[in-house]
Amino acid sequence: MKFLKYFSIAAAALLSFSCQQVDKTFATPADEIAKPVLNAHADIVVDEATLASDVTFTWSAVDYGYPAQIAYNLYAVYGEAEIQLGQSYTTSYTMTKEAFNNTLVDEKGLALPADATSMITLYLTSSISNNSEAYTKRSENITVNVTTIAATSAPWIRRHIFVPGNHQGWAPADAPILWETAENSNKYEGLVNLVNADDASANVEFKFTQFGNWDVNLGGSMDGMNPGGDNIVIEGSKSGIYWISVEVEEDFSTGTVTLKRAGAINVIGGAVGGWDLANDLPLVCTDTNSQVWSAVCDNCLGGEFKFRLTGGDFEANPWEMNWGGDIDHLTPGGDNIVTDLSGKVRFSINFRGDVPALAEDPTNPSPICASVESAQ
Repeated sequence: MKFLKYFSIAAAALLSFSCQQVDKTFATPADEIAKPVLNAHADIVVDEATLASDVTFTWSAVDYGYPAQIAYNLYAVYGEAEIQLGQSYTTSYTMTKEAFNNTLVDEKGLALPADATSMITLYLTSSISNNSEAYTKRSENITVNVTTIAATSAPWIRRHIFVPGNHQGWAPADAPILWETAENSNKYEGLVNLVNADDASANVEFKFTQFGNWDVNLGGSMDGMNPGGDNIVIEGSKSGIYWISVEVEEDFSTGTVTLKRAGAINVIGGAVGGWDLANDLPLVCTDTNSQVWSAVCDNCLGGEFKFRLTGGDFEANPWEMNWGGDIDHLTPGGDNIVTDLSGKVRFSINFRGDVPALAEDPTNPSPICASVESAQ
């Protein structure tokens, strides 16, 4: 079956399952693990009167042989189109009929005909991630008849917010950017080098602005920011690379911030010597505002690789945040990337992307991109 696209309405990043390893001392061998069972579901009828009601899908739990956080990913298929409906860490996933309908009839979703009844296929995957390898179990397919209506949502274009502060000169228009994670999610994420630009040992202070100016800005407590609030402060001893997640109200009247510090962002894989942690190639932030990290591998072997965050809050699980897939639009947990270059090779990853192009692109591609080039 040809894979066309993913259209995630979940606000979570996906885990990498393509190159991780499970500690066989604690985990049951993969061929002995029972796959999840996605429970049958009655026909689903969407109409104007029931848009606010819920659709819930349930499944059996998977036993990997030790207490592990299991990620369950639910997929829908129609013809040659395939989408991810959502991700859950329990044995169910719930969404409103309106969100379900809009996802299915959207051209970037399954492109189901509106005002018609269609049969779709659903399946589930379960995965764990532990230290350096993981494996995935896939359920059998089920089919469900769905009666749809025309989409109730306007076309979405991925939005962004800015992170000005003393790490970049308090210039909102040039500041690092966080991109919206999913359709109208009001959740924004990105990697930012939070280090005081004038004194690397001094505190870092920053805020969030809705636009490239100070007209609408949030600060204050990270648990409940307010308009025009105080600068958010990170002690100089804790400055560094941070994965930032911000959830805001639609009118930018308040919001919350989650900061996860990384020791480094690295390249890992056979291209740089292997998939062991010791072979990671650490990248250096070359431009805070451009959000580019880069480094040269002196003895690139060619082959497969990925990008990932390690150390700090990611030390226990260095595969929690990783990127692969299409090098022009990297996705969390995407497939291994392949290069045929060898010798001295420069690897770079950019979390800002082409802002003018992305801000006008209704296909909403991932803004994260990378490059691999000879450094001879």
